[in-house]
Parts: sequence; C-alpha cells; structure tokens
Amino acid sequence: MSKITRHSKSDGEMYGENVFDISRPNIFGNPYTHIKNRETKALVKVSTRDEAIRLYSFYFDRMLALDGDEGDRFRAEWDRMYDAYKKYDEIFLSCYCKLTESCHADVIRKKLIQRSMKEKIDGIKSDDVGREKRVFGQ
Repeated sequence: MSKITRHSKSDGEMYGENVFDISRPNIFGNPYTHIKNRETKALVKVSTRDEAIRLYSFYFDRMLALDGDEGDRFRAEWDRMYDAYKKYDEIFLSCYCKLTESCHADVIRKKLIQRSMKEKIDGIKSDDVGREKRVFGQ
C-alpha cells in the first residue's frame, strides 16, 4: 500500500496516474463548505469546516451506494483511486485546502485504509475457509 499525501493546488498543479484532483467540481469534491465570505462551487454552506468534513463522510458513503450513472461513475473513480493506492508507492489527493487545515481528503484517506484492511481481512477469512475445507474433507 502506498503513502497517501495531501497536496494543495495553491502550491501548483500535479499530474499523473497517482494524482487525484478532489477539488470541486470533480467527482470527489466536497459539496459542503464552511466558507461564507465568497462564492464557491459547493452546493451547501454549513457552519464549520469540521461539519463540512463530517457531512462529506456520509456523502461519500451515499455516493458509493447510489444507483445510476452518477453512482457508477463515482464507484469507477473510487476503484481507480484504490488501484493506484495498491500500485504506487505514493498517491496524492489534491485540493485547495491549506495543508495545515483539516480537509475532506482526510475522509478519503481513511476510507482507502479501511478498504485495504477489509480486503486483507476478507482474504484471511477466505484462506481460513479453504483450510477448513481441506482439514474436514469438504
């Protein structure tokens, strides 16, 4: 598994198969914002940065479960990101947040790690079932 690094687009653009633009209006962009003093591409304004990030976690899960083209597109990009996470030494999650501030990239990072852990656990369970079948002659 690779290192997951946040990148601020304010420091310049990055490109590559291991770079994922999670800024708005991209597929992984956060539809929630706490910014009130200027226009953003967010769909919903909330009170705080923490609230925007917390709501993004629920939004992410809803998008994974969504039927139709939008859900299919989200899952395809999620799979592409996860495949890069497994393939490269490092992947970059790129948005406009300052690196000193919390960001919805933290949610995506957590979800990548959880998916990896679940995949490992499922592999162990599968190995255990196979071993059990061999031992009991099933």
